[in-house]
Amino acid sequence: GNPTGTTSTTGVMMGLAGSITPANTRIFISISASMTNNTIADGAKMQIRFGTGAAPSNADALTGTVAGSLLQATSAAANENHPATCTAIVTGLTAGTAYWLDVGLAAITGGTASITDVSVSAHDIV
Repeated sequence: GNPTGTTSTTGVMMGLAGSITPANTRIFISISASMTNNTIADGAKMQIRFGTGAAPSNADALTGTVAGSLLQATSAAANENHPATCTAIVTGLTAGTAYWLDVGLAAITGGTASITDVSVSAHDIV
């Protein structure tokens, strides 16, 4: 299912619980979703985050290491979908260690920001 949205303008974790245990020290991460906001002329922003240990849950405070660019979309209409894909090449990892993959999501100035139709993928880079 889709994670619960947020009214936070600081951002919270979405609790996607994607994971990878790389055989190498570099990985490629891709997280695709449609960003929305239920308020006209407002929007959403999201960015990849990753880490080790227990994966964050939906609405947890921002945690982990950021990767890739911060994507932002503003809606001309309430609940307008903005397809987006966050990508990143992450280096310096420890081979054989499990990493969780997630995104931080925030409303730009108000309303409720949400992501739907989420896809998480990652693979080793040799």
